[in-house]
Amino acid sequence: MTSIEDLISVTFENGDKPEPLEKVLRPSTFFSWILGVGIARPLKSSKFSTFFLRFINFGICSSIVAYGAIDFFFFGSVFKSDTFKIMYYMNKVACYISSYYYVFHGLVQYKKWPILMERIANIDKKMMHCGLECNNKSIRRFQIFTIIMTCLLGPASLISHALYYLYTRPEEIFASDLLLYHTISQSLCVNFEFNLLVFGVYTRFKEINRGIRRSGEQISAGRIIAEIRKTRDVHHGLCSLVRYINSIHGVHLLLSSLNSFTMVVATLFRIYMGVVEGIDKFMMINNVIWLTYTAQFALTCFICTWAFRESSKTGIIIHDIVLRRLPKGPRPCDLYSVDITRASEDPELALRNEINDFSAQLDHCSIAFSACEFFTMNNNLLTNFVGVITTYLIILMQFYMPENCHADMNTTPSVEL
Repeated sequence: MTSIEDLISVTFENGDKPEPLEKVLRPSTFFSWILGVGIARPLKSSKFSTFFLRFINFGICSSIVAYGAIDFFFFGSVFKSDTFKIMYYMNKVACYISSYYYVFHGLVQYKKWPILMERIANIDKKMMHCGLECNNKSIRRFQIFTIIMTCLLGPASLISHALYYLYTRPEEIFASDLLLYHTISQSLCVNFEFNLLVFGVYTRFKEINRGIRRSGEQISAGRIIAEIRKTRDVHHGLCSLVRYINSIHGVHLLLSSLNSFTMVVATLFRIYMGVVEGIDKFMMINNVIWLTYTAQFALTCFICTWAFRESSKTGIIIHDIVLRRLPKGPRPCDLYSVDITRASEDPELALRNEINDFSAQLDHCSIAFSACEFFTMNNNLLTNFVGVITTYLIILMQFYMPENCHADMNTTPSVEL
């Protein structure tokens, strides 16, 4: 007897095997590998070369820490505010811890990148078996955008900064400022690596939903059941993939969010101090810093929200099939029955049971990208991020007293009665 799954014959419209995601992500993988951040690396790279690059970037991070400590004494002579010093310490500690973690992340979880790529390849094979197209064109375009932004905010900004101050204010060229662009490049690379993975999950959920809509247009209930069963397998694989990505990037998301928060607050407060005290030094680099880290955090929240929304649409689309097929059943009221013997005889009841099973699976497979279960990356977090930053800035401004006020208070003559 022919099973229901045998009724489906899968054919591709283009007839070509889709390009694996690992091959699509090779340019961004190479960037992350060279900068020594994250877990992404060429699959054919040797362990020695990976560890050697990490060791070099570890040395660069240590140099940044040393120059940062030296520059703190310079900033202490420019800004004498204790409030600024506290924010400066918090910002630098978060930045340095994040930088060191990005370097060691790929060493601790060295074997997880090939496993991750293999899991994605297996999901793509299942999608091919279901007749779903694994289109990576949008991922490729997004990857081009990430590489361009990394180059612009990294090497290009470094060269522009050096040339600008070389011809305008040579005395204000500091090694720590130039090395900061390396830190920005590392942060962008590791976050873009995560964003590309989440964007890949988003495109696959989108293709699953398109396939479910297409299967709902079938006349035969048996054909719909067969396609839904295959789609359930793909959906389960994607949910497992999301959990695996969370296990890899949980600490990274936590440190990256903390680093973005402290960097934006400290930089905006530094700009405010410069405006109040009439010190216009480092305005250009400060504006680049807070805009970069804000955009980086916002982009991560946007993409995670897109993936969550697309996965949430699956349940709605599945139940639309039931509503469209209610008139087709001979006994509409029996569609809500759980009689197993009758379901085996009535294809409409079998379809209803299959959809109920899929709904139960969706209830237990929620899609969320979290930072070690502390918070979930989504647009709600972005809104809270903006609100907390605004609150902290208002508090810091109230506690801050400009240097000219200190001078006026110290020079005010006492009045003898």
